This record gives sequence, C-alpha cells and structure tokens, in this order.
Amino acid sequence: MRWVILPAALIEVKMELNSEVIRKCIKGDRKAIKVFYTSSSGWMLGVCTRYIKDRNEAMSIVNISLLAALENLKKFDSTREEKIEAWLKTILIRKTIDYMRKEKSAFSEAFDVQSESLHPASAESTESQIGKQELLEMINALNPSTKAVFNLFAIEGYKHTEIAELLKISVGTSKWHLNDARKKLQVLIMKAEAVKLTQ
Repeated sequence: MRWVILPAALIEVKMELNSEVIRKCIKGDRKAIKVFYTSSSGWMLGVCTRYIKDRNEAMSIVNISLLAALENLKKFDSTREEKIEAWLKTILIRKTIDYMRKEKSAFSEAFDVQSESLHPASAESTESQIGKQELLEMINALNPSTKAVFNLFAIEGYKHTEIAELLKISVGTSKWHLNDARKKLQVLIMKAEAVKLTQ
C-alpha cells in the first residue's frame, strides 16, 4: 500500500496579525476587530470545511470561534513562541469537534473501534497526480470520524496523543482511523488514476 501525500496547496497561507491589532482588539477597537476578523475568517473557513461539508454551518463555527477568541484574547500570551494563528486554529478545531459531537451522532458512534484491529500500513510512499479538488472530495467521502482523524493528523499536524485527547478516544483508535483513511483514499486514488489512463 502507498501512503497518501497531500499537495502543499491543501495547507492555506495565513495572514499574520500583529501585536498592535491584538492590543487594540483587547481594548474593543472596532477597526482592529474588523481587521482581526477579515484576516482570519478566510483561512479558518478553509480549515473548517475540511470537517464540515455545509459552508454555512462551517462559517457559523468560524464566527463562534472568532467570538470565543476575541472574548479570551487577554489570555493569549504574545511572549510565547505560539503565534496567534496557531492559537486561533486550536480554538477552531475544538469548536468544530464540539459541533460535530453535538450535531452528528454518527461521529461519536463511529469511534467504537477496538485498537486491537489496528493494522499498520506500509511505509512506501508516492506522489499522486490527483488534483487538489479531487483529493478534497475523496477526503470528504470518508466517514466523519475517520475524516476528522485524517485531517487532524495529515493536514493539521497533530500527533496521535493530541488527537486522542481532543476526540476522547484511545491512541490506538486514532491510529486505526488514520490507517483506514489511508487505505480508502489509496483505493479511490488508484481508481481515479485508472480512469485518467483510459481517457
């Protein structure tokens, strides 16, 4: 089995918010809040739509996340190495998972997988010729729990221990879902490549 390598284009470039904007937001400056929102909402929507198919629902989660961030901006420690974008992404991921748990019962039910059933995939890797949009559609076709683990690991860069804590599952279950996603994506990619060869 081949490992799926994601195109770099799947990872958005985020605009950096400066400390002056953050300071003004804390003071309630409306112009600064607008800058905070406009510079963050686009890339946050891109992240959220990896988990939530409905764009309106995803935008609602982005708005809730940005509101939570603004309310807690005083807690953000700008002296730490963590950038504001990473802090915002953490809030967004947590709000997205909360939404999925609340709205999609299938999400939590799909995590009833025993870690003993984990079968590690081969370490062989290859680059695919599948386009960004086609790959995103394939990822969206995964069941919600498998898609969440895959996105958190392969795109967001979370470790299995972090994913397990976020999703309240075991590390073994997280690894199982990642391998399951890779297997299913590999089959979909091979089918798509076969179709391209016959055209």
